[in-house]
Amino acid sequence: MSDARKKMLDRVRAMLNTEGRTEAEMLAFLAKARELMATYDIDESELKEAAEKAEIYRTAPSDPYEIKRNLCVNVGKFTSCKAFRDRDEVINFAGKPSDIIFATWLLDTLQRYVMRALRQYQKDLITNKGGNHSNRLTSSSFVAGCTHTINEKLKELAPINWATTQELIVKELNMSLTKSRRGRQEINEKSASAGMKAGSSARFDRPVSAGGRILLK
Repeated sequence: MSDARKKMLDRVRAMLNTEGRTEAEMLAFLAKARELMATYDIDESELKEAAEKAEIYRTAPSDPYEIKRNLCVNVGKFTSCKAFRDRDEVINFAGKPSDIIFATWLLDTLQRYVMRALRQYQKDLITNKGGNHSNRLTSSSFVAGCTHTINEKLKELAPINWATTQELIVKELNMSLTKSRRGRQEINEKSASAGMKAGSSARFDRPVSAGGRILLK
């Protein structure tokens, strides 16, 4: 299917969407949609077939402190995608293209947020302890606490039907997934508590869209 044909189908589908319109607007858009369908020989079955189909997108492999690994599952639930790691331990998202765009943007944004909070925490440790630097344990504990709070918020805000949505994605793409286990992580309670507090300020807004393109802030 050509891009021009796809755009036309998207345009007709948008016109047939009656949500939030007055009766007069609905009738006007419906008439225009029928006119385009007749002009371009579009039937209802083609409109349904051209709807977004699930696909798989592989994210960037960089993942300091395994922030993305800690967050990807619940980011997937929140954005109506299925998150999984491939044989190279790289995170993938499966779902509709528009949902994948949101999922990858959100995961990258949350990773940057956690890293900014961690750097500030490390600076605070130096200031408050007379020049002592944070070590790997305090940093990883802070990240664990921060991502824990973010995950709890993501689970709270996720659509009620997220499990059904993921089952449909797995079935449509004929995916075969296995569960993996992680070893227990040693935690510095003070650093984890500071991370949990920092995670409470994370936001989950969709990226601003304009002219059909996503603007990443």
